[in-house]
Amino acid sequence: MLLNDARWRRDSRDRDKRGLVSEAFFDELKRYVRFGEEDGVALRALVAATRPHFRSISDEFYRRLSEHDDARNVFTGPEQVERLKVSLVGWMEELFQGPWDEAYYQKRARIGRMHVRVGLQQRYMFTAMNLIRTAMQRIAHGSLADEAARQRALGAIGKIVDLELAIMLETYREAFVDQVQLLERQEKARLQSELAFSEARYEEIVERAWSLVTTFDEQGTVRFFNSRCEELSGLARAQAIGRPWSEIFVPEEERREVLRLCERVLGGQRVAPYEGKAPHSDGRRVRWHLTTLPTGAGPVLCAIGIDVTEERELAGRTRRAERLASLGTMAAGLAHEIRNPLNAASLQLTVVQRRLARDAPDVAGSLEATRLVATEMKRLAQLVQEFLQFARPQPLTLRRADLCATASELVQLVQPEAEAAGVELGFQHAGASESQIDEEKIKQVLLNLVRNAIEATGRGGHVELRLRSEGENVLLEVEDDGPGLSSADAPIFEPFFTTKSAGTGLGLSIVHRIVSDHGGRVEVQSRAGRTVFTVALPSS
Repeated sequence: MLLNDARWRRDSRDRDKRGLVSEAFFDELKRYVRFGEEDGVALRALVAATRPHFRSISDEFYRRLSEHDDARNVFTGPEQVERLKVSLVGWMEELFQGPWDEAYYQKRARIGRMHVRVGLQQRYMFTAMNLIRTAMQRIAHGSLADEAARQRALGAIGKIVDLELAIMLETYREAFVDQVQLLERQEKARLQSELAFSEARYEEIVERAWSLVTTFDEQGTVRFFNSRCEELSGLARAQAIGRPWSEIFVPEEERREVLRLCERVLGGQRVAPYEGKAPHSDGRRVRWHLTTLPTGAGPVLCAIGIDVTEERELAGRTRRAERLASLGTMAAGLAHEIRNPLNAASLQLTVVQRRLARDAPDVAGSLEATRLVATEMKRLAQLVQEFLQFARPQPLTLRRADLCATASELVQLVQPEAEAAGVELGFQHAGASESQIDEEKIKQVLLNLVRNAIEATGRGGHVELRLRSEGENVLLEVEDDGPGLSSADAPIFEPFFTTKSAGTGLGLSIVHRIVSDHGGRVEVQSRAGRTVFTVALPSS
């Protein structure tokens, strides 16, 4: 049953009152099958011949239905079937006598709606009408001797049965429309309920979020403003809606740049978060993530802000603590490194004093001792110079340079040292590779790495400097076939860490600092027989 009885009866009455199925519809059906006055006369002429067969036709009609479970199950029992047989006899009486007017149509339509209400499947309408059509035409054919009258009667029976079938099908269509409309109303109510729930949940989430959430249109006008935005800006939502977003959250001197970011976001680009001080917020800093939200009225910009004031203060305190700890470590390392040459120089000066204080001064021995003092002083001066270079680096002087030419000059400079150490030094490159660099400082990086590699390999070793491009970077690789690092976890880039007896431990720290200042990175891979230092510099 498609609809409950009460609803069906109410809808049927409303349909009849509103005249949704008008007389014009039935007239259209009759005009379509060409059912006219002559057909009515032909049908009335058959009443006397067909009436005696109405009961047998009715019995056969319901016997056929009882053969099918789906049809038989709509009936409550034999008593109902008997009542329906009587109704069918009356239906056939009206079929042949008319009048075929609006009242006829409405009565037929009510019968069809009853079939829908009790759940009689639509397919049985075709078979039922075929049974009645065949029986009536057989009676007409046998009862009329005149051929012309017989043809008129057969045509009239076909037309009226087709009209009956059309009326029945129209009632099923009405029921289907009602069912669809009911389902649409139910679905609409469900969706409205879900939408209301989603909106309430969304509003609760957005309102309770610790982040600032606001949206604004292409003109920059605020359309949404959560409670966290109210707290930070000091503006009530009603005051903020309709005002320019940038005037509320962006300092005046930065608005032009931020508006350009917004234009890029509207153009479909992804941009880095914008961070700045929020006006009227007692110096609070906010990091804004900009994106778009699709709407029926065009894209809307959504800005999600995070108050990073405490985060930045914590980061600043952390950096200061790290610098102090680093300075403590460096000071301890520097004191240790300075102590060694000072002790050696002090010892040699004592030797000089003793040799000169003798009755026969040892001038040659004293000169040798002073030479050793000079060597230690030179070592001490180099240590102080490198320390200052690391602790107080000079600003970069950047210019566009060909790293291939820079590396080639460095190889020519170090080649004599390599030959004197018995080390084969090679250079490979894939052509010119330009980058924005401080050429002298990059030469210093390569000089430190290549000299370290020469010292690590020793006589008979091989060192190779390679230059190549990879993506947006230019890679400088220094490879040697020495014994490798003593440990993969060795803090080689930390100040004063060294494995060489005469090293200061600042060379690789300076390398790391210079490369980092260029926006690049330095990495190392090491095992016995192969160590590679890789310097990656941006190519643009």
